[in-house]
Amino acid sequence: METSSTVRSDVIAVETHSSPLWGLVILLAVLGPVVSVALVPLAAARVALAAVAVIGLSATAMAWGGFQYRFLQHWVEIRTVGFRLHTIPKQAIVSYSIESWSLMRGYGIRRGGNIRAYVWGDKVIHIKTTNGEVFLGHKDPDRIVRDLDRMTGLGRSGLSSEAQLSGNDVLPGDSMDRDRNRSWYTIAIWLMWLALPITALNYYQAWDHLPARMAVHFDANWQPNGYTSREGALMLGLGIMAVMLVIFTVGGFVLRAAKSSPAWPMLAVFYVVLGFICYANYSIVRFNLNLLAPRPPPVNINVPE
Repeated sequence: METSSTVRSDVIAVETHSSPLWGLVILLAVLGPVVSVALVPLAAARVALAAVAVIGLSATAMAWGGFQYRFLQHWVEIRTVGFRLHTIPKQAIVSYSIESWSLMRGYGIRRGGNIRAYVWGDKVIHIKTTNGEVFLGHKDPDRIVRDLDRMTGLGRSGLSSEAQLSGNDVLPGDSMDRDRNRSWYTIAIWLMWLALPITALNYYQAWDHLPARMAVHFDANWQPNGYTSREGALMLGLGIMAVMLVIFTVGGFVLRAAKSSPAWPMLAVFYVVLGFICYANYSIVRFNLNLLAPRPPPVNINVPE
């Protein structure tokens, strides 16, 4: 009991950095693979989609629960969902300051060389240590700085957070409309992934009625000139859709990070292309169902002489 009391007395502050919005966005994106696991009849495809779903649900829990920063007398602990990720000893801290963080640098847990980042937003505390650099995200970075000041006693030489922000940082006076617009844009990007379960559902509903050998390629006159198995047609449809979704998702985020004016128009183009691919898969399924449909007997028409 004495040891537990001592540990509690060592705690200076506990801060949490989470993003329910990103958790919701990731969850919406994961719905596609989750639903597809139940719809896709192929065992191999189910295993792959299940793995994607598990990773996505783990990322959702991490974003929703967030990173917990525990400031103690002699170190800083960084945790998520109950696991300790990293510890920063007090004596290793050289300096710290508030900086901006862009989407291009990535969200969640980022590691590379001697750099570690735990970020779900666009504001971070850049901590320089004798062993490398650590970035801690937080919507109110001044609170993290005050906690570090109390722990280390270093201070920031009287500089305010506004003085340390660069021209690209989001300041308190920035427009709320811009933030709202970025949120809707992000949601619109991840909603594109609903095209994957829609494609799987299209095949699932007709699976038992599809022929073993399916036409999947056609000439200019809509005559089949390429065939594959029923399973091959499913994997082809899902594969093309998944590749296009990855390309459009990355492209959409790159356009937003670059603050490109045609970001929304290009997103509309992405939706049109995905709609066309969905319709193509739907047409392939309908065409092959019609090949097996009973045809009406020919009608003899007697023409009077």
